[in-house]
Amino acid sequence: MSEGIDIDELLDAPQMRLIRGFGAHLRGRARRLAGLFVLGLMIGYPMAGKLLEWVLVQPGLVPDGTTIITLQPLELVLLRLQMAGYLAIGFVIVALIHDAARYRDAIDVSELPELPLWRGLVAIGLAALLALAGLIYAWEILIPFLLEYLQADAESAGLTTTWHLQAWIGFLASLVLGSALAFQVPLIVLIVLRGGLVEREMLTQYRRHLWFASIVAAAVLSPPDPLSLALVAAPMIILFELALVADSLIPESQ
Repeated sequence: MSEGIDIDELLDAPQMRLIRGFGAHLRGRARRLAGLFVLGLMIGYPMAGKLLEWVLVQPGLVPDGTTIITLQPLELVLLRLQMAGYLAIGFVIVALIHDAARYRDAIDVSELPELPLWRGLVAIGLAALLALAGLIYAWEILIPFLLEYLQADAESAGLTTTWHLQAWIGFLASLVLGSALAFQVPLIVLIVLRGGLVEREMLTQYRRHLWFASIVAAAVLSPPDPLSLALVAAPMIILFELALVADSLIPESQ
């Protein structure tokens, strides 16, 4: 009986009620999120073509002696669709960040429209700034370092470097998107803390577990090599610690 009471108490905890309410809210917005995804595809496909043209002429992204090749006729079309899909997912993520930031203390879904709109707008602005910081980190530090390392490694082995277009763009995209998402860690931490989903003491108690989770997330977001994993995981861990410091310094707003 005591176990049943404990489970009931857990299910009725404010955090669980928040999660259930937000899940119901997302189900109610499924059509809107699907529409945002389709809009992202429509906007992203022509943009992907222009972006590919620009990337192919960047000298820092194609080392000397490297040849970019395609292996199938429809490869460029499929690649543009893939890149458009990334933009579409980005639209959905922005919408979710907006709703999550406004959902603070809203146990009932009907309470959501009464919450301040500025919370969602501030969250979107912070997400954009953090994503920009991640893009700069990837473009100025991460990508040049890894491309130079891989090119030097191939030359030391006496190999002629020929890169498959889709694999090369996929490598760049995974680093760029992985960095942009990794840099959202401070915003996520602040949302879950200020939204009442977790207590600060819980995050500090399980700090090592969260560090390990950052490494696992970096393995998913980055290319499958240890160096890329380390260069994506390290900023996530540092930003997590900075978010805890920011939470202790920023006063609670009503």
